[in-house]
Amino acid sequence: MLKMIELEKAYGKNMVLYNINLELNNQEGIYGLLGRNGAGKTTMMRMLYNMIPTYRGRIELNGQNLKDNPEALSQLIYVGGDIYKNNHLFQGKINKLLKVYQQLFANFDLDFAKKMLADFHLDQKSKFSKLSTGNKTLIQNILGLASRSAITILDEPTNGLDSVNRQIFFRHLIEDHQQHPRMFILSTHLIQEIEPYLTDVIMLKDAKILMHQPLSEIQNKAYRVINYQLNNKNIIHQENLSGLETIDIYDDLSKDEIEQIHQAGGKVDSLGLQALFNYLMEG
Repeated sequence: MLKMIELEKAYGKNMVLYNINLELNNQEGIYGLLGRNGAGKTTMMRMLYNMIPTYRGRIELNGQNLKDNPEALSQLIYVGGDIYKNNHLFQGKINKLLKVYQQLFANFDLDFAKKMLADFHLDQKSKFSKLSTGNKTLIQNILGLASRSAITILDEPTNGLDSVNRQIFFRHLIEDHQQHPRMFILSTHLIQEIEPYLTDVIMLKDAKILMHQPLSEIQNKAYRVINYQLNNKNIIHQENLSGLETIDIYDDLSKDEIEQIHQAGGKVDSLGLQALFNYLMEG
């Protein structure tokens, strides 16, 4: 279990994370870490990997403090963002980078990494520094998946990727997750695109945890009701377009309530995670 206890991080007077208490106990889960720019997603991810060692609170993995604990940290990998900047490991060719990671991570699958390179038409003799932004993202994604770490942290794994490469990457992620179940934590702004792959969702807002639930539970409470007036529900958005009343809620709807709406000429649709996120961030 990955656990954050009363976690806080500030830069000067700017509180980035405040009183974070979080337990990630789905050891085979794919967690989506969602939040607007500046919400603290990258800060949290880097704190988990001890890249930001100064903070208040405690981070534990299976009861062990992660801070200054190489043995516990060896079970994690963090890739993404600008981790490659000012990092000598990323100054050479891709094939040398793969060999270094093979030495650093006991379960690193070099053959799998080379297969992914081929699928993305990437030459392992290319220098990492000469790659485009999207291809730098792909190399980091490959390192993350091939490491087979117990916890793989992917910071913006779709950054700079076109739709084709995003599709190929997520196919690899899901297939490898099925063959080698483990925890993934990933952040992205392409919420609608990643929703089918997630098992759990964490939303950050104003430096705090706004939501942490299994995706299935969220989907069972996120609805769009059309042409029917609701009462006593948690309405997160409503609008009237050309005389058609649309109400978005995050609340329970029983089968009887849904049937009542249908009988009255209304309609009930699921509300996607992207729309739910947008409205909760606005509120």
